[in-house]
Amino acid sequence: MNKSVRENLIFILVAHACFLAEPAIAHANDTDYHPQNFTQPLSAARGTITPAGGGAIYLKPEDRCNLVVKEFGWDRAECGTIDQLIFGFTPEIDNLTVEKPVSDGYVSLADWDGADRNDEISSIEESFKASVKAQSERVGQDIRFEGWLVYPQIDRARNILYYANVLNWARDRTINISVSIFDRQGYIPMKIVPVDGNIAAGSVQKIVEASTTAYKPRLGTSYTEFASGDKVAGYGALGVLATMLGVKYGKAAGAGLIALLLVVLKKGAFVLLLPLVWLRRLFSRNKAGS
Repeated sequence: MNKSVRENLIFILVAHACFLAEPAIAHANDTDYHPQNFTQPLSAARGTITPAGGGAIYLKPEDRCNLVVKEFGWDRAECGTIDQLIFGFTPEIDNLTVEKPVSDGYVSLADWDGADRNDEISSIEESFKASVKAQSERVGQDIRFEGWLVYPQIDRARNILYYANVLNWARDRTINISVSIFDRQGYIPMKIVPVDGNIAAGSVQKIVEASTTAYKPRLGTSYTEFASGDKVAGYGALGVLATMLGVKYGKAAGAGLIALLLVVLKKGAFVLLLPLVWLRRLFSRNKAGS
């Protein structure tokens, strides 16, 4: 990706906060942060993340907060949404964001088997398109949803929900991979930026497998350890998908999909829903010298 396109993408990301004439990341210095070699398992809120290979790095909490505040215009209060931020997790992954878990209760996957599932997903998709259009108009940039590279699906062997969608940001194609790992108390969201912006669907499957295999739930917290009496979420897998895309989803008995309320019109919400673009390049000199 050339510099001008990269800067334009970053401008879109920070425009919600301050409409800077020049994005800060264009002048970022990797010495502003202190990347750590990822060679030992990292603790997460309800599990651990193990290395998937050599060469990966991560940021400690203060550094990762400074990064999203300085480079992306987040408020410091929003730093708590990130559990871990890892760069170069595998050769195919630019960065992997593990978010803080959602603890609304055990999520039933029964609605995913409903005959109307694809209709419900189509309705969620239409709401997401509308939110992207609204954001595009607000920042004065051309942002378009171009479809699914990997259609939303559940892997019951891994107890995950995932998808990859394609957005066009000012004529630049970007792939967003999102995963939710279900556990006994809710789910753990992940956002992944691939190194290659033109990967095929099969490569997405490989990236999702590597990322989710590396996550190890703590004893007693896995999805299969659900027990009678545990808190159960008031929504199913379709509700999780809607949340992943930044829309609210509701049903009334016999009425099907009745409410898709855009949350991305709140200041900054759209940015928080997206992966953090291409960040590994910030630390390229550190990696070369390690």
